[in-house]
Amino acid sequence: MRRLLSLTIGLLIAWAASAQPGTDEQLAAQYFQQGDFPRAVLYYEKLYKQQPTDYYYEQLLKSHLGTSNSEAAQKLVKERMRRNNDDPRYAIDMGRVLELAGEPEKGQKEYDRALKMMRGDQGSVRAVANAFTAYNKLDLALAAYERAQRMAADGMSYHFEIANLHGLKGETPKMVAAYMDLLATNEAYAQAVQNALSRFIEFETADARSDILRTELLRRIQRDPSRTIFSEMLIWMLIQQKDLDAAFAQSKALDRRLDEGGARLMELARIAEANKEYGIAFKCYDHVTDLGRNDANYFMARTGAVHARYLQITENAEPLATELAELDQRMAATISDMGLGKHTINLLRERAHLKAYYREQHAEAIALLEEGIAMAGIDNKTKGELKLDLGDIHLLGGDIWEASLLYSQVDLDFKHDLLGHEARLRNAKVSFYAGDFLWSQAQLGILKASTSKLISNDAMELSLRITDNLAIDSNAVPLSFFARAELLRVQHLYDRALLTLDSLDLEFPMHSLGDDVLYERYRIAMARRRHTDAATFLEKVIELYPIDILVDNALLDLGKLYEDRLKDSEKAKACYEKLLFEHTGSIFVPEARERYRRLRGDAPDAPEEKKPPAP
Repeated sequence: MRRLLSLTIGLLIAWAASAQPGTDEQLAAQYFQQGDFPRAVLYYEKLYKQQPTDYYYEQLLKSHLGTSNSEAAQKLVKERMRRNNDDPRYAIDMGRVLELAGEPEKGQKEYDRALKMMRGDQGSVRAVANAFTAYNKLDLALAAYERAQRMAADGMSYHFEIANLHGLKGETPKMVAAYMDLLATNEAYAQAVQNALSRFIEFETADARSDILRTELLRRIQRDPSRTIFSEMLIWMLIQQKDLDAAFAQSKALDRRLDEGGARLMELARIAEANKEYGIAFKCYDHVTDLGRNDANYFMARTGAVHARYLQITENAEPLATELAELDQRMAATISDMGLGKHTINLLRERAHLKAYYREQHAEAIALLEEGIAMAGIDNKTKGELKLDLGDIHLLGGDIWEASLLYSQVDLDFKHDLLGHEARLRNAKVSFYAGDFLWSQAQLGILKASTSKLISNDAMELSLRITDNLAIDSNAVPLSFFARAELLRVQHLYDRALLTLDSLDLEFPMHSLGDDVLYERYRIAMARRRHTDAATFLEKVIELYPIDILVDNALLDLGKLYEDRLKDSEKAKACYEKLLFEHTGSIFVPEARERYRRLRGDAPDAPEEKKPPAP
């Protein structure tokens, strides 16, 4: 027992001895963070004596400077110098100590000595420059890199670091020149330079710094036309500024000079489409088509041009009949020239949509889709998508039972696939439009477990709408009014849909469909491109129905409306922020967070938004 007791005491003493440094370090860090430098000095001195590491030295020096104890700070730095007499970083520390002690001339001498001590290797150069930067001595950090650049062997370059320091100092012309010097030396830095320029220059607003960059790029292009990197950087800058028309002109010239066969313009077309600049996308694709090469770019450009033109025309609230007819003819010619196959099947779907929804040629649209469904070699997934399109057109024409039949076929063929879930959702809506609410709800119950969050959310919303409006007094008339209005909106009969909603409000003024009616009015306003009216309806949903199921939908849609259509980023951010903080369980949180961060200007890996202050 005595031996066991001695062993236990020995272990406890050893544990206490090993635990003490950790405790001292925690206390030292705590006092340092609180600005209690006298107590931090006591602990860091003890820790430094035990382990004279760089970290403990730096913390102890900062603590001495925090107490304005210049004498102790000088003593510490001198002791460190004796340990490392060839390290210029300690001369910089001494210069800082002397400067803070009111002896700037002596401090400057130490800074100059550090520059002379600096060796030519990258490690020493960066250590000296970083030490100067830590004390906000940007001119001296710049001097270190410029001195190293003069001493550098072939292939060694500090242009990137020099440019970055000029940027921190606000010296945009010198920064831009240094980055261009780097690219002239090594074009592999193009992405790094683009990332750095994006941090210093605001491209999407009027900014004198972007004019400086443009001028420098044009000067470099004129001075050395054979170097394409500066033309590529100019194109990149124009894309950042969303000046895609100018980017098209530059890309076309560079594509011609390098004989790239339109590859650069194909990429620009995709960027233009993503930014809804469909006119520019069309010009890019059209130019590649005019090159006449019988290669992959040519075939993709032909279909791409028609697709871009389709998006451009249908973006308008009321497309011109002549434009629709011209596009229809171009679609027909493209499909005829290239043949109906997997490369043109999407074009056929768009042509059917154009005929049905914009030219009121339902029979022709149905014939096109039936031709696609009957096409030899078509895969089952594409056939299912064509059947859904065909069902939609039958629904548009008022033949809801034929639509239901087609949806049912796709549901059976893809029972365990998202395509089947989408077909079942559409079929449930058909039952809803027809007033068969209980059958609709039975189908929706299965869809609530769909792996697609959007499908399950839509199913849940429609199911709750039915439950909430039938459970009160079993009076299905108000819900029947609403279902009829929604069907009319789907059929693009907007005036009749609004009249039906007006009748619903008039005949049943206290009905429980208030938020649904407002949302339906929003959808009709959006279809007619009346964006201000659409925003008003969503604002009423948020104001009058703050705890109903549609409020998170309204916040996201209103944010997107302000961001994409009404161009009011502050109001958009407010909507996204409200959704993030007040509706944390919504499926729309990820999209709202991404849009909020982008508007706020965060980097892709930015931390989470700060939580709202506690009440």
